[in-house]
Amino acid sequence: MEIRELYLKGRESFEKNGFECPGIETRAIIAKSLGTDPMELYAHPERRVGPERTETFEKLLCRRLAGEPLAYVIGKREFYSRPFVVTPDVLIPRPETETLAELAVETAGQMKSPCILDLGTGSGCLAVTLFLETRDCEVFASDISAAALSVAGRNARANGACVRFVNSDLLDCFAKSSFDMIISNPPYVSEAEYAELSTQIRSHEPRTALLGGEDGLEYIRKIAATAGRVLREEGFLLLEIGAGQAEGAERIIRENGFSNIRFQRDIGGIKRVVKATWKR
Repeated sequence: MEIRELYLKGRESFEKNGFECPGIETRAIIAKSLGTDPMELYAHPERRVGPERTETFEKLLCRRLAGEPLAYVIGKREFYSRPFVVTPDVLIPRPETETLAELAVETAGQMKSPCILDLGTGSGCLAVTLFLETRDCEVFASDISAAALSVAGRNARANGACVRFVNSDLLDCFAKSSFDMIISNPPYVSEAEYAELSTQIRSHEPRTALLGGEDGLEYIRKIAATAGRVLREEGFLLLEIGAGQAEGAERIIRENGFSNIRFQRDIGGIKRVVKATWKR
């Protein structure tokens, strides 16, 4: 078959099944099947594709049509203009998390040789971004999942980031006054919200990376209660939060001794990141 034939087949299949961006989805799957860049498909639509590559395309197409997220099908997702490997062991990076990355980069840039922890690193997208965007910093990244740390390690090596990875249940493994800044995109979806998520998300993305207890604030409570022990004086805590959680998050963080609490809105106008300062 020619590339153009694969494209027409994929696009028609996606259109028939109600996908919003059939062309983009098809090009991504063809590029993965052929091991090439999607833009090259425009240059050589007449290129013939062998039976093995055609079979690979058809298998990937079937996985996507069955509801598996495109990022898992093609094995990557872009974050902060860099490619990151993703597998079902890690949450797929979201655009709103770039709000956390931007504020963290800005904050770290105002500090001298900061030591930073990305708590619950998942794919490592935040840790890698912090290391590459911040001068003269030391970055640690932790996760309770060894499988997630394996993915994060691959991403650090692929992007040339010297991040130190630690297998830890939240802050258990870290000593007192270790960090100048802690950042985290913790699980913050409430049980009621989780039940309303799309089948695509609930069936494929790790539940433990999404579900934050009955009200979605369980991990924010745990982090706020223990972060002061490992933060240095005047250190910062930056957390991604869900829509409508700003008031609850602020109360929890303030009750645990933090001050100068402020919020950063995402591109949709939602208070997406909370930043606070630790003072003993």
